[in-house]
Amino acid sequence: MKKLLIVAAMFLAVSIVSTNTSQAQSNQPVNVGQLVSGLINVNIGAVAVNIGDITLEDLVDVGDVLSDNRDIRILNNILNHNPIASNNADVLTNLLREADILTDAQVVVGVLSGGLFAIQDIP
Repeated sequence: MKKLLIVAAMFLAVSIVSTNTSQAQSNQPVNVGQLVSGLINVNIGAVAVNIGDITLEDLVDVGDVLSDNRDIRILNNILNHNPIASNNADVLTNLLREADILTDAQVVVGVLSGGLFAIQDIP
């Protein structure tokens, strides 16, 4: 019972934060540090529990949030050298693919506040 209450509380918190920040997110510039920090600090368990609530609107192309290709190269370099961020990106990618939200040609490369996932197409 206690676990159920904790999961319900986490879901409510994520829902409220998502509603309040996703509107503000589009007006704010994003940097590489925010995407990596979001990946490192993401609660994988909460994402797995709430995977049914994630839609295509929760996906943002990394090219739409980072200012230039240099930032995207920096982000990819960080992911290649940071095992925590890389592992979390892989887990999120697999969760979203299994839920048919991502295609096999897309990967998660960051997490923004409000539960938005930055994705990148695999060349």
